[in-house]
Amino acid sequence: MNVFREMRLPDLFTLLNALLGFAAVVAASHGEFQISVILILSATVADGLDGFLARRMTASQLGPNLDSLADLVSFGVAPAVLAVIVLGLTWPALALGGIFLACGMLRLARFNVSSRNDLFFEGLPIPAAGLIVSASVLFDRQEISLILMLLLSALMVSSFSYPKIRDPKVASILSVVFLAAAFLIWREDFGGIAAVVFYAAAAAYLSSPVVIPYLKKGR
Repeated sequence: MNVFREMRLPDLFTLLNALLGFAAVVAASHGEFQISVILILSATVADGLDGFLARRMTASQLGPNLDSLADLVSFGVAPAVLAVIVLGLTWPALALGGIFLACGMLRLARFNVSSRNDLFFEGLPIPAAGLIVSASVLFDRQEISLILMLLLSALMVSSFSYPKIRDPKVASILSVVFLAAAFLIWREDFGGIAAVVFYAAAAAYLSSPVVIPYLKKGR
């Protein structure tokens, strides 16, 4: 198989996702933590564009596996490396970084062998987990970051159902929000109100497997 002939437009965004994740690792290793988070946020946008295009175009045979490999780099390896470097090379940070990466790998492997569901993910998606870990390290609350890494690791390998965002309008709004967050980080203004908004949004999505069924039952 000639991989270059097999590739389609969505696959280019998948590769961009992986390259941004690789750049995030390099930035973190040089102490550029804000830049690293910006690159991971940008990888989230590339991942969203990849999925959006894949649903509207003829997908390649490489697509699904390529997507999982890119997600592992950008939302598994990059956040774990960033967190360990920011939190220090301590045993708790190293252990939880390793657990986070391992659970992310298991989450992706299960996704690849499971039947597809257009409405829900089984377990917390690794892009959401990676994004939450990455952003949390900027708030200089080590204990919260460590707890989040353990919690997110457990949620990735859980059987909780997390909603998929399929509406193009919602996806577009989220992309704008991510890019705006990247701009705030670049301006070194990602604290105070931004921290409250971040933790509120993270809590809302993490609790959605409990909240959504409750709201449906209430109706």
